[in-house]
Amino acid sequence: MNISYTNIADTTQAPGDIQKERILGYIDDAIAVEAAAITSLKDMLEDAREPQDAALYREHLAETEAQKARLEARLNVLGGKPNRNVFKDLINKVGAMATDILHVAHTPHEKATRNLIQAFSVENLEIAVYEALHNAALEVGDTETAELASAIQAEEKAAAAKVWSRISDSARVGIKSVA
Repeated sequence: MNISYTNIADTTQAPGDIQKERILGYIDDAIAVEAAAITSLKDMLEDAREPQDAALYREHLAETEAQKARLEARLNVLGGKPNRNVFKDLINKVGAMATDILHVAHTPHEKATRNLIQAFSVENLEIAVYEALHNAALEVGDTETAELASAIQAEEKAAAAKVWSRISDSARVGIKSVA
């Protein structure tokens, strides 16, 4: 498929090159978000107290690994390479440390609820990332990338709904544990 990247004026690069770099950047950002989610999901799975939470994290971990692989394949087809952005890696590590700090003074039940809240937040971040990728790709006529973004976004919406459905029960169990 021949994609025509145009519509942007720049004096140092051809417009199509700039658009392609931006699409590659969106895909690379999505890969970084999925990589961070994989790390978080592994930690959440290890911390899960309820079997249904463990099953949820296990299922979404497998789905997230597959999403990352699909994004990497698309990046490769477009001629890009995953950008090992040190800044992104640092932000992911700082985010993980901040989460650990938040959990220090909490009971295991509180931590379980906070993990679900964090997972819901991450799912919604991913939904927004795929919304941006989808629309940018459509704008330049890259329907394959747009379709990939829409498909993954639908998976993220379904995962967010599953996580959301667990938050209330987890909070109730947590509060009962101190009674």
